[in-house]
Amino acid sequence: MDQTFLIDDFLNNDEISVGFYVESRDINMHSHEFYEISYVYEGRGTHYQKDGHEPIRAGEFIFLSPGVSHCIKSPAPNTGSWVRVCNMLITPSYLNELRKRISSIRELDEYSLKNKIFGGEPFCIHLKDDSQSIYRLLMTAAHEYNHYSDCSGEIITNSAASLLMYIIRLYEKEIKHETVTSTKNEVIDDLLKFISTNFGSRLTLDYLAAYAHLSPEYLSRYFKRRTGMNISDYITRVRIDKAKYRLRTNNWAINDICEYCGYQSISAFQKAFKKAVGMSAGEYRKKSGLSEG
Repeated sequence: MDQTFLIDDFLNNDEISVGFYVESRDINMHSHEFYEISYVYEGRGTHYQKDGHEPIRAGEFIFLSPGVSHCIKSPAPNTGSWVRVCNMLITPSYLNELRKRISSIRELDEYSLKNKIFGGEPFCIHLKDDSQSIYRLLMTAAHEYNHYSDCSGEIITNSAASLLMYIIRLYEKEIKHETVTSTKNEVIDDLLKFISTNFGSRLTLDYLAAYAHLSPEYLSRYFKRRTGMNISDYITRVRIDKAKYRLRTNNWAINDICEYCGYQSISAFQKAFKKAVGMSAGEYRKKSGLSEG
């Protein structure tokens, strides 16, 4: 059952709070009337929200707006340790004060998350803190909040404002990375189809790079990242698979199959076939029950 928590339930009349918690294994989905940053600094658990769930681990955090249902659960006993988080809770009125502090930074004006945060749009984002910048700012704010002294209020406010700027910038970087990655993946997927259709042609790296409108070096690097294989090995696999199909299903001469699959010589074909299959093309055909006509 979804629960809604009021500001006073957690903040004790403060406008901002920072604390450390162990996430329960039995917590229910809930929403609240404040903004929340939940940073996992130890363990690995599951983040639940309206649209489903996803793993969350140390070095990652959730940033969400009021009214968004969510929870982070520790794993079941004997499957993992408790998830420990540092939470920063911010009231809408305090967030408005932070907005005033960063409103003059024009570089952030076009960033989509800034517009979401200060435009009142609901959001729940999950990001990875590779540089540990978010972690360090949270630890500074937590220390000042829990050991309140001279200037602590100003340090906390400055830390919270810096946190927002880091998160806005990090979110934008992630969005751009996803867009670029998606575009690259589409290019490679199109190239895979092209190879599958044109396996009998002379498929050199330069030719394929020109087709994909990429440099040969970049294509080689990203192709392997996407498929786990280099281009020449992938082309060989496609050609040998086509050859095996022909050897199993008809009595084409092996010389004809060699040419059909794009090999310039029978010796190159036989060498590639035996390396991939562990036997010669003729032996593979006999094992399949066919003989060359």
